[in-house]
Amino acid sequence: MRKGNLTSTIAIAMVLFLTGCSGSVEIGPVPTITPRPTVTQAPTPTPAIADNQSGEGDATAKTSVYETKKFKEYYETENKLPELDEAYKDLFLVGIDALVIDVTDEERKAVIKEQFNSISVKGDLSPKNIMDYETSKVATDKTHIALNFSGADVILKFAQENNIPVRGPKLITNEVPEWAFTKDLDRSQVTETKNEDGTTTKTIEYASADIIAARMENYIKDVITYCNTNYPGVIISWDVLDDVISPGEGHELKYRETSYWHQGIGENYIVDACRIARKYAEPDQKLFFSQDNLDEAATLTPSLTLIDTLKAEELIDGIAIQAHYNPNSPNVFNMEDMFKKLSATGLELHITEFYVDTNTGDMGDRDLTPEELIARGVKRYKALMTNFVNYEQKKGYDIVSITFEGLTDDTSSLNEPKEYFDEVAGEVMFGVKLESYPYLFDKEFNVKEAFFAALGDVSIKGY
Repeated sequence: MRKGNLTSTIAIAMVLFLTGCSGSVEIGPVPTITPRPTVTQAPTPTPAIADNQSGEGDATAKTSVYETKKFKEYYETENKLPELDEAYKDLFLVGIDALVIDVTDEERKAVIKEQFNSISVKGDLSPKNIMDYETSKVATDKTHIALNFSGADVILKFAQENNIPVRGPKLITNEVPEWAFTKDLDRSQVTETKNEDGTTTKTIEYASADIIAARMENYIKDVITYCNTNYPGVIISWDVLDDVISPGEGHELKYRETSYWHQGIGENYIVDACRIARKYAEPDQKLFFSQDNLDEAATLTPSLTLIDTLKAEELIDGIAIQAHYNPNSPNVFNMEDMFKKLSATGLELHITEFYVDTNTGDMGDRDLTPEELIARGVKRYKALMTNFVNYEQKKGYDIVSITFEGLTDDTSSLNEPKEYFDEVAGEVMFGVKLESYPYLFDKEFNVKEAFFAALGDVSIKGY
């Protein structure tokens, strides 16, 4: 890993934070901020954290546990959790995709501060959460979409107050409300038609390509400028593009044609978005290409072609590998091939949205008990983290950061009720098809064995 680059990036970020400097970019109309209801979190138990200021005997035990890797034994003896960021301090940053609840509940805050040395604001800075429909609809300027940063403000303020660097959100993503592309920023210009097979087709009365392109630039500018002005030095990177490659859609370059950005502007939006982000980002803020399924050759090959194009114009500094894994996928050979080829680009590699779905999607998952599902997730975490360390230490692949997608299982989108087809009943149903246990803490905020597996505990087998 390029330790010098990482150190300088964080150092610059902290200097900007301490001095209160902000970028000298031109700010567009100030996005409207509408307060959201306060979320009250029920109290939950949390394990004690290993104290850096403890007595000499405990300090010795805490130091040695990172050498012996007997993390479970240490926890059972000392009743204190070893720290993820301490365990990997010489290898990579260890981050968490934080929610508002994670930085407002006192117990969760303590765990965030002790376990992680970076934060991602994936959800509360996503377009679907900050684009303000009511304000946008009545505005006379249809090239600007009003933005609501109230949720993101809570997380960014926490990071600022605690000197924690932040990975910025995906700027151009597929999680954009349809009305943002309509002629009048009006939901009535989006219609739905039910098909005979039960699927739904949406029809959008698109604004002109020039108007949508202006909205894209103003959106990127407003998000970056708002964050850099109000939280100078806090955000160290931006994921500019999100899943723009979709091999199954038939495009010659494998671009995602179903993207509303693609349909509204054309394929040039991809390069244009990176040029815009480079224009408004601070010089020390790094820009990333973010993509899922990079372990699959069908996605990796066209992604590398696009990455070469963006790199040639110096429009990106790194690659964000979305790590949505399960016990069966990806296999170790595909994963190593992916890291080898991505590392050869010379760009930084960040592992993002990292979790292990304990379900594989096979019918046999239904026959497993929760304990069996959890157990195979534990093994997978141990194997994956072992591989990541090996790639960094022995292979020389430049893994700079690993960000876990969430803190407790109940906050995972995998466990959100939704429509699904039940193979046994033979019909579409609503609910959770099969509960997953993807994170390091359970829904009651108790530490799971997956936590110790992620640390690389010697007593846990990865295979």
